[in-house]
Amino acid sequence: MAPGEIKRFIDRFTLLRMLDRESKAYEKAGLQYLRQSEGELLAKIEREPTSLRLPLVRADKRVSMGQDEAGWKAMLD
Repeated sequence: MAPGEIKRFIDRFTLLRMLDRESKAYEKAGLQYLRQSEGELLAKIEREPTSLRLPLVRADKRVSMGQDEAGWKAMLD
């Protein structure tokens, strides 16, 4: 994902809420132990977005994260 695209989701959900703390990618990257600034964490996410809560869906100016069926339906309206 491009940095600008990730920023749209961060503006809506915050970077920490977007992390999938239960994923193997999060654990493998050691993110539960690392103390990083948001900029450092963002750089890591840009290189390897697999530790994010997926799917990230954007339709025009609306965004949703994770299994958000209500959000997806709202995008179709």
